[in-house]
Amino acid sequence: MKLKAFFAVLAAAMIIPSTLYAEESTFNNSDKTSKAPNVTSEMCSPSFWQLKESCSDEVIMTEDEIAGFNRKNIEAEGTCMYNLSEYNGTYDGKHLAGLYANFKSPEGLFLNGEPVPESYYEGIRKNIRNAHVTSSMPYKFGFAVNRTIMKAYPYEDFLSDDPTDPEWDELTSTGILVNEPLVILFATADEKFTLVYSQSYSGWAPTEDIAVCESKEEWESFLNPSEFLVVTGEKVYLEPSADEDLDEKLLTMGTVLPLSNDYAENVTFRIPWNNYVVKMPARDKNGKFHMKDALIPANRDVNVGYLPYTSANVLSQAFKSLGDRYGWGGMMNSQDCSAFAREVYRCFGFELARDTSMQAKMPTNVIDTSDMTEDEKKTVLDSIPAGTILIIPGHEMIYLGKEAGLYYVINDSGTYRPTSDPKDAIRSRGIIINDMSNVFISNGKSWLQSLNYVVVIN
Repeated sequence: MKLKAFFAVLAAAMIIPSTLYAEESTFNNSDKTSKAPNVTSEMCSPSFWQLKESCSDEVIMTEDEIAGFNRKNIEAEGTCMYNLSEYNGTYDGKHLAGLYANFKSPEGLFLNGEPVPESYYEGIRKNIRNAHVTSSMPYKFGFAVNRTIMKAYPYEDFLSDDPTDPEWDELTSTGILVNEPLVILFATADEKFTLVYSQSYSGWAPTEDIAVCESKEEWESFLNPSEFLVVTGEKVYLEPSADEDLDEKLLTMGTVLPLSNDYAENVTFRIPWNNYVVKMPARDKNGKFHMKDALIPANRDVNVGYLPYTSANVLSQAFKSLGDRYGWGGMMNSQDCSAFAREVYRCFGFELARDTSMQAKMPTNVIDTSDMTEDEKKTVLDSIPAGTILIIPGHEMIYLGKEAGLYYVINDSGTYRPTSDPKDAIRSRGIIINDMSNVFISNGKSWLQSLNYVVVIN
């Protein structure tokens, strides 16, 4: 039975017509959780939106088509992505260290509630400038062994834009998933941070979270496994283990791990029955890469291979993170708005551009709505499938559908403005559902009025 038909039968059996949701929207809170205005308990289930005409369980793109999209996306102008396999030979480490050390000190940031002193930034510059580099250094290749983050500069602290905010690091760039491939350049003088390129970004990552392959050939041999497991849950943890490389390791949505076909009778001191045996990247005491067999119980939210790319599946994946915290640039083991969409789409095999402005440059069906009237924008929304990426200035969302004349999204929201007065802004910092007409950006326009791009990936 098709997914939509199944939910239609289910809804009929429960005698809950969709029109009732709108009538009850002002008071229905049967699950007792807090919600944004105009959001009901029923709306907090993907099945509510999967019944809509804008949602389908028909496959939009095959795996081969998605792989072709990724190749075009990496090469597209404006996506700022890296073709890691093209890096060969050597680079001038002295020149590169000089460039990275010559940054302008950010203004208006705070460290432990106090303005960041210039000496702090000079310490970062010195750590880069004094790196052990030469004028001819080989590119190295490796993988992330932990879920970690990339920063604009190599430092350990939180540098916040608000002296009262201990959960914000302004210069955090992006999250890196376990087993994510990297091009590795040089480390800082204290060797705590290493400059790396991922497919979607470049910056500084903790050295202890990176393992370096012996050669590019070894790295390439692990890039495209024939059989692999995809983490489709919001967070999956390995079980406790005496092996520190595997002990309760965090795997976030979209993580891809090779399946092991040649493993011992016992894996991590256990028989592997009713478990997936995967190859987990690890780092030895010298920073060298190797793989370890690890067990993931069959009951975990994982999938052998990528999920079929359907609008219904996009919503199912997005709703698995509903209520999770917001994490700017991947900090706090979480995501920001664009990373939320990227990690949902990773489950289907996509490698999307990192930021909203870059995603608007992807080689797909991008509709520029910036000069449209509000009614014209509504017409566009009426024509697109659920799961489409929507972009407003500085923020992006995943489209859910229309209910009682309002257009709804699920999104990782850092700031929520319930009125047109910017003084009413609140720190939402969570993955929420809201309608687009009753939330505003700093210039007083609603999210619907501010819609700039509709990114239909097909």
